[in-house]
Amino acid sequence: METFEPLINLLVLLSVLSIAAERLANAIKLRDPVLREKKHKTHEEKERERLIAHRTLAVSILLAVLVKADFFAILAHLEAPWDTLGWARPQSLSALLYTILGTVLTGLSLGFGSKFWHDMLDLVYGVRDAIRSA
Repeated sequence: METFEPLINLLVLLSVLSIAAERLANAIKLRDPVLREKKHKTHEEKERERLIAHRTLAVSILLAVLVKADFFAILAHLEAPWDTLGWARPQSLSALLYTILGTVLTGLSLGFGSKFWHDMLDLVYGVRDAIRSA
């Protein structure tokens, strides 16, 4: 396996999941008149942005839990991290709690946004190409 391939796999998966989370959060935002319309007063607009950020983070965590995007499992299977998605019967309560912690961690990382993960992917590709051409 190429040196950068595991990292690229991780970043592609996080990019795709964060795009999905952003689309869901945007759909929710567009249904809420309080969040949909920009405010003219600075403090009201800051409050609206804060509410949008909180909802986006909640949607990101919910999406990660729904698809069981466990960050720990993903890191353990970087050769094909998408194979770790999906729920199975946990072996024990501690395994379930560990999985939930991993999915919440993934949800929090999705909250960085798809632009962040796409920029990280571009950075890794740039470093990989620079090393290849050196």
